[in-house]
Amino acid sequence: MRKLAFLLFPFFLLLADDNLVKFRQGVKEFEAREFAQALKTLGDFMEENPYEPEVKDAMFFVVKALFAEKKFNETIARANITLERYPTHSKKIELRLLTAQALYRVNAHKQAEKILLELSKKKAAHEFSYAIEKTLAFIYYDAREYKRALPCFRNSIRALPDSQTGDDDLLRVYTDAAKILLTDAAHTNETVRYLNRALAIAEKQKPKSVRSLKMLLRSVSLRHFDKLTGLGDNSISDIRVDGDDIYVATWGAGLYRYVRSQDKLEKIALPSSQVRGLYVDFEDIYVATFDGIFHISKKSGRVESLVDQKGELKLAQKIIKDDRYLYFSTLTRGLIQYDTIKKKIVVLGKDSWVGANQVYAIDADLDTLVVGTLEKGALVYNKKTREVVQITAGENALRSANVKAVLLDGRYVYIGAHNDGVYVYDTVQKTLTRLAQEIPFPSSIVKRDKEIYIGTSGQGVFVLDRNTNAISRIRAIDGMASDEVHVLRIEDDFLWVGYLERGIDILYRPMAD
Repeated sequence: MRKLAFLLFPFFLLLADDNLVKFRQGVKEFEAREFAQALKTLGDFMEENPYEPEVKDAMFFVVKALFAEKKFNETIARANITLERYPTHSKKIELRLLTAQALYRVNAHKQAEKILLELSKKKAAHEFSYAIEKTLAFIYYDAREYKRALPCFRNSIRALPDSQTGDDDLLRVYTDAAKILLTDAAHTNETVRYLNRALAIAEKQKPKSVRSLKMLLRSVSLRHFDKLTGLGDNSISDIRVDGDDIYVATWGAGLYRYVRSQDKLEKIALPSSQVRGLYVDFEDIYVATFDGIFHISKKSGRVESLVDQKGELKLAQKIIKDDRYLYFSTLTRGLIQYDTIKKKIVVLGKDSWVGANQVYAIDADLDTLVVGTLEKGALVYNKKTREVVQITAGENALRSANVKAVLLDGRYVYIGAHNDGVYVYDTVQKTLTRLAQEIPFPSSIVKRDKEIYIGTSGQGVFVLDRNTNAISRIRAIDGMASDEVHVLRIEDDFLWVGYLERGIDILYRPMAD
């Protein structure tokens, strides 16, 4: 008899193994994300072998497959049946979590919340913190309980395991968290971080979401400076970004330096509080003020005044550097050329090729110098040929001779005429074209690759795509502090905006596609 039992034993083992073929196949199909097929295979296994111990595990995989197939009502029913049959199931916590997540999907939010809060208190549920916090965040976000949603979003991001980086909900986690933070300037760095992560996910998973996410990014102000943060005046006349240091000129409170690494704002002593323009390089700072032009040595901190035989160069406005020369625009003496090597000043006023004493806007490159005056329009000076082209008011010319902004962009010169619009002068074809869109009161024009940014006094910022001639806008309703823009500076993906009466914004403005 014992011999017979011994001979039959391997047969029973083989028979049991045959019974598990469909179970193993169903698990493989589940792991391969073939959920519909896994449901069929596992269902057949349970029907054919209802008393096998593996039925308990098969029921668990069925619940997970149903959830993956978005059959949420069936998920809830199957999870409950599984726990009723196996109350001490080794996957009890995960089955309860799947139940809560499915309840959320069928809008049974209160029931889902109750289960999730119970699970969050269990130490054994720690490995599921990401899913628990994520689902709670969604429940509160949908109910517009943003103060409760935000810490749950943050907790879910902190608990995010490496294995969850492909989670279908992760895009929403980062996007919704960013939307909550979007209105709070104190958390703009966190907002940008979340939106950047959402953008990276969207580019792989949901390309159609990329455009809207980029629009959100462009509306974010990374930092705002005004009187509340230490500036003496909210009216900004110029900004210069110099690595870790940011220099800010104000209309009535002098010159300030912001040190980014220390988050420190300090005032720099000057003989004048009415600052209009700045130039900063490795060793020197030049400051244009109503009371004169000043040089500050970075090394010693010493302040010197630039003067000529007639005395101080007052009512100074803008500053640019062109090779060895610095140029200063003034409202009384015209254009001032300063040789930084010979320390020599040349005044180019009404009796020079400039032909005017009220010079406001200036720009230059290796070949060309452009001057914008308040009464004679703009002048384009070719340094090699010494040819001067005057672009002023008249038929087929500017409507206003009051030029407040100029920009050199290769062969093209952008001219911002006050209360008129923006023109483009082609130095090769000798043609002048007015931009079709009305852009009144242009105050500042800067460029980045194919983009031309035009700040205005009252209409926000216009962005011209040189390749397509399309023009978009950034305004107060898009997140800026004001539409009264006086100065623009670009630093990589960031746009510094200096306002009249509203301080400074740093906007995240990534390059358009």
